[in-house]
Amino acid sequence: MVIIAVMLGIFGGVMAMGIMQGWIEQRIHASIYNEISHVQIHNPKFMYNEEIQYTIKDYGKITSILDTMSGVVAYSPRVKLFAMAKTAGAATGFTLKGVDAEKEMQVSEIYKNLVEGNFLEGEHRKPSIVIGSETAKNLKLINYQVTQGKLDSINREDFPGEVIDQISKIGAKRFRNENDFKSALKKVLSGNDYKRYANDLAKYFSFYRTRASIAITLQDKEGDLVYPVFRVRGIYKTTNTTFDAMNAFVDREVLNRYTGLSETEVNEIAIISTDNDAGALLAEKLSLRLPEQEVMSWRQLSPELAMYTDFSTLISYIYVIIILFALAFGIINTMMMSVLERIKELGMLMAIGMNKKRVFSLIMTESVFLTLTGAVAGMLFSGIMVAVLSRTGINFSMWSEGFEALGYAAIVYPFVTWQNYAGVTIMVIITGMIASIWPARKALRLNAVEALRTE
Repeated sequence: MVIIAVMLGIFGGVMAMGIMQGWIEQRIHASIYNEISHVQIHNPKFMYNEEIQYTIKDYGKITSILDTMSGVVAYSPRVKLFAMAKTAGAATGFTLKGVDAEKEMQVSEIYKNLVEGNFLEGEHRKPSIVIGSETAKNLKLINYQVTQGKLDSINREDFPGEVIDQISKIGAKRFRNENDFKSALKKVLSGNDYKRYANDLAKYFSFYRTRASIAITLQDKEGDLVYPVFRVRGIYKTTNTTFDAMNAFVDREVLNRYTGLSETEVNEIAIISTDNDAGALLAEKLSLRLPEQEVMSWRQLSPELAMYTDFSTLISYIYVIIILFALAFGIINTMMMSVLERIKELGMLMAIGMNKKRVFSLIMTESVFLTLTGAVAGMLFSGIMVAVLSRTGINFSMWSEGFEALGYAAIVYPFVTWQNYAGVTIMVIITGMIASIWPARKALRLNAVEALRTE
């Protein structure tokens, strides 16, 4: 019982630590490579109101420094401004980023998160825009249609044959919003089938309206309103729905024509370094070489990420301690039963001369060996499980909407370092020793004569 309890305690502790560290690591990676980068450079005035006229001074000097400075892997200049977007069916606001596509793809992984289209590639008569999936939803650029191709490829393990047959009755009509599509589903499905499958069917038969036109309202650097029209060429989806709703990308050269900015006028330079620690060090070096600019590391841009990094191990160990606290009661219970069942044997050992110190050592040694055996078994079991799950991931898609609203992925890939394994093992052994003190003290209080009379 002790071995099984320790094994499960190790497994629970390691898995809790692995999931926590996996989530935090994925969140930090997504934030840096999708949202903020390792280092950002701005005009100090731009950080107050983010107005387009506050561009970075001495752009040529900065780029020459970045081209030769160690620790800089890539950088991307950006023009940033707030814009209003409108389609025939809806309107919304977002931050419009003018970027150089090739340079942006070196510092950002947005292009890897495309669910439709491409990232500002190709020459087009009407300028291109890449928007997030939430923006597409806000602008009502998601339609619903039961096509023969999707009916043929539908997973029949997820949807029964009779449900698929009923859906086909809807025909190839296109629906402009989810409510209309669900109303059509309600007419052909039974009440129970509708409740069970409506949401999944709406998700499966939805598609984005790429090539739709979006009318943009923005201010140029003189403060005048301009009204360019862009065509949706790409739609991306990250693990952060707030970011997806608030950021869109266009070609910087095209945006400059509407804002009146020159090639060397940019509001932000995003920089990627070799790793997170190198990024923080790079920001310090750039601050010394560019005192007139606002240079911020990822730790300054997103303090909560820095806190996650600094306290991730501590948070993980707190979860482990909670699990081990419950484990301790299991060990106490089992070892106490072990002592109570051997009262006569312990009394005989005392009667033939074994002193109390040796009796105490006997119980403690037994507990340590049992705990070590359980620890080894638990380490092997948890190591195999973490190795498998780090490749397949743990799917929390049932709660994906809530996780993604907070910026966390619905599929987490746990990982555990050897230091974590060593730390958990030591903690489990200590827990076993501490939990054995009470049963050992119970054995010390035994009277040899009375113990020998126990049946």
